[in-house]
Amino acid sequence: MSKLLLENVSDRIQQEIEIDIQGHGKASIRATARLAGVSDMALRKAFNSANLEPSELAIKLMEQGFNGANLNDWSGIGIPDIAVSTILEYFAFDAGRHCTEQAKLAYKAFAAVGIRTWMQQIKGWQELREYTSLQQPSVRDISEAISPVFCMGTVEPNLVQGLIANEIGKAYPQFKNQMEAVKQLLPMPVEDELITVTNLAKLYMKRGGNRLSSNNTNQGNAKVMNDILISRGMQIRNPNLDAKKNGQPLYLPTELGKQYGKVVLQEAKGSNKTIQQLRWFPSVLSAIA
Repeated sequence: MSKLLLENVSDRIQQEIEIDIQGHGKASIRATARLAGVSDMALRKAFNSANLEPSELAIKLMEQGFNGANLNDWSGIGIPDIAVSTILEYFAFDAGRHCTEQAKLAYKAFAAVGIRTWMQQIKGWQELREYTSLQQPSVRDISEAISPVFCMGTVEPNLVQGLIANEIGKAYPQFKNQMEAVKQLLPMPVEDELITVTNLAKLYMKRGGNRLSSNNTNQGNAKVMNDILISRGMQIRNPNLDAKKNGQPLYLPTELGKQYGKVVLQEAKGSNKTIQQLRWFPSVLSAIA
């Protein structure tokens, strides 16, 4: 197909071609017929034969993975770009006396770049791709989205910055090495000095020599320990009823409690979800004694 002829065809059928967000093209029966140099009726007849006595063209399309239902639907929703290429090839070389010079010229023209690329070009796919890229969050968007999630500023700021760096590295793989380097420069709190409320309860009982709960289970002892911390003004229950669902801590330190406890980030058991948990320095036991 000469450049002039291709441009003429493009102008006539451009409005009958669609490109989806993934870049897949689709053409109407009319547009496909013009490219192949045949009538709309010839294509409709071939498509309608799929469920009865398939024509050679219908058989060729079904060999490409399409079924009779697909072919019947094309009259209303358009023909996928891969099928358009198959149709052009058929009328260029395999249709016997029904082969057309138009289809042969079109097929040769698209053989170099592909029918999908040609459809993308005449529909301005580059603009669509740029639009999609705008939907990716910027580094600032990621930072501003993560920071407010953490309860009342109770999480160690450098832990939050480390998490932000992780998410930036995921969104922008080209920055992953830089984000890892930045994380190494963030001074992190010594988390091994912080213990869970369950272990705090065990230490409390060891020092006092008494049991906390009647059944003396980890769960029961942790519950009593949480009640003690509340009664001593060290923590409050998280007012967010969906705290657990949202990965937030069930308890938050008070101003007094912030001297002895911190909210840390950790990976939830059985998943890669990052959750927040309030942990305590053992020194809190002296403050609540």
